[in-house]
Amino acid sequence: MEALKLTRVLKSNTVLQTVTQKHGHVGLTNCANKSWRINLDRCQVVASLDGPSTRYLQQKQVDLFIRPLTQFHIDQDKDEDDEEMVVAKLRLVAAAAVDREEMHAALAQQRDGWNKLLLPSLTNITLAALILQPLPSNDTNNVVATLLHGFSTALMCGMNKMQPSQLAEEQRMAARLFRQLNTDIHTNLALPPYLRQDKCADSFLTKAYKAVLALDEAYPLPLFPGMLDKFPKIVQPAVWWSQQQNHQTQNQPQTNNNKTINGWSAELETELRGVSETLKSGDIAEFVGLSRKVLGVNSILAITGPLLTGIAGALNLNGAMLSMSMVAGVLGVVGNTLSHAGQVGMVFEMYRNCAGFYHLLDSSIADTLSEADPEARENGELFRWRLASQLGRDPHSPLADSASKFAGKLF
Repeated sequence: MEALKLTRVLKSNTVLQTVTQKHGHVGLTNCANKSWRINLDRCQVVASLDGPSTRYLQQKQVDLFIRPLTQFHIDQDKDEDDEEMVVAKLRLVAAAAVDREEMHAALAQQRDGWNKLLLPSLTNITLAALILQPLPSNDTNNVVATLLHGFSTALMCGMNKMQPSQLAEEQRMAARLFRQLNTDIHTNLALPPYLRQDKCADSFLTKAYKAVLALDEAYPLPLFPGMLDKFPKIVQPAVWWSQQQNHQTQNQPQTNNNKTINGWSAELETELRGVSETLKSGDIAEFVGLSRKVLGVNSILAITGPLLTGIAGALNLNGAMLSMSMVAGVLGVVGNTLSHAGQVGMVFEMYRNCAGFYHLLDSSIADTLSEADPEARENGELFRWRLASQLGRDPHSPLADSASKFAGKLF
């Protein structure tokens, strides 16, 4: 079986002095008296070559690929208790994600129920007012019809302000993202350290907890205060992740053209940069544009519905304009039905989330390529497979299709 050189794990100026075995790990001491250890589940010490300063490791399990030891998980000055503490904290974060998922799922059902209950109630109230108007004229009928029109106008304004269908979509999206976060945590814990997205457990813990806080901010649980603006002046992709400091990605590949390091090659980096450009110019721009169009339609419907219903109530006070009052009331009901039965607010939120999904993929590419050391990145092959599955593309085919202006095929 092929042997792997241990000195590739450590920095070039490190010289090993002693090798000890303790608690199922190989303990190494360098000339700076810093302790290192490597999990013996994956490797074992074999014969020393070229003096005491060089040791070789050999993989124990034949069904796993031989990889450079720079990809093995090595902790410096860290006890097993510390590792167990990090894992315990990650499980607490996963439990918090599950709890929030259940809360958001319950709110999604509740707010979807608002739309299903308020819309027919509002329609019936307006129709009742329209039925009273042509009846034999008397003060009671006029007062009741006017009051019903006034109440339906106020209720329409409240519904258009909150957009129940959009509220339900926000909570459904939040529940899905918390479920995904919980899955990501358990998946990373199950993977060997050198295949994880973040090889440092402490760093992954920090990112996972920041992800929970970012989701809490992006999709607040209470309706007041904190409700998201349903008619924003500037339409942007939804952002539900913790945004890191902007990195300047290198235009030139960081890996040698003839070399593959940790699954990364110059060809792969060039391909990912092409995907990033396509996402920005095609997918993200397309869904942001659709969001603007849907928002414009919803804004018109949100204004015309209550306005026409209010006009119907005002004209009802003048008996000579009864026909115009009834026409205005009917048009108000039609506009409100188109807005809420058609769930136009939900469609706007869906398009905004689609733009946010592709924006997240673009950000993950930029953040990964901004790391100059390929060894510190997620494995390049796994990163490409994950990106292909999220884009809905075949991982065996090129991800950047020059014949198409869109990178994603999922939606």
